[in-house]
Amino acid sequence: MIRIAIIGLWICVVALGSLYFAVKQNSATASVTSQSTQVLDDGKTEVFSIPIIIDGAVEGYVVTQLIYTLDSAVKASVKVPVAAFINDEIFRQFYGHYSDVKDVQKVKFDDVKQAIIDGVNARFPAPLVKDLLVQQFNYISSKEIRDQNTKGISRG
Repeated sequence: MIRIAIIGLWICVVALGSLYFAVKQNSATASVTSQSTQVLDDGKTEVFSIPIIIDGAVEGYVVTQLIYTLDSAVKASVKVPVAAFINDEIFRQFYGHYSDVKDVQKVKFDDVKQAIIDGVNARFPAPLVKDLLVQQFNYISSKEIRDQNTKGISRG
């Protein structure tokens, strides 16, 4: 009987000891993680289109929506809507640099992404935008748009 009581006591001591060390290890890891990690906010741009103009005619549109991550500490200090600056910079990059590119698939998105991040961050006192991710990125030619608009109309 005493032997069973001692075994039971031993099991309780081992269980409590392992629980103590697990909680202590978890709290130490959590404090290190919270110090080294930045808190990020995220958001989406509106879906918008950018015209592709070649020789003075609209050849098609780039339709895009991006997801962005922001440094929440910097965002808290900014009193203006950040999404408007991001949308503006995206439009400037595509319309200014790629509006005459017929082969949109040849656009190097990593270069565009970094240019957008740098352009937005240049407008604020501290770097605000951390990353951009693609939600939607399509090219629609003017011919496809015309075909969609005239789909139900009989040509007689």
